[in-house]
Amino acid sequence: MTKIIFAIYNHETDCVEVSLNENIRISFNCKKCNASVHLDEPSDIAYLTRLAREEPGLYAKLASRDGGLQGYVEAMGEFN
Repeated sequence: MTKIIFAIYNHETDCVEVSLNENIRISFNCKKCNASVHLDEPSDIAYLTRLAREEPGLYAKLASRDGGLQGYVEAMGEFN
């Protein structure tokens, strides 16, 4: 498993930018990643927005897994 060295949310591009090492950098476009998630309520997008801004490393890990962001939204919906 690859370890994330650094992750930050870039509000200008609406992307989570991740460094895996000195040479490998990945950018997750939040609009594109979030588009694949089914939301029961339109306001559920707030779960993903907050995750990207406050925990960009976790957002990147979930976005890189099939169904990762969907599972997160569903779990958050159960808690709230």
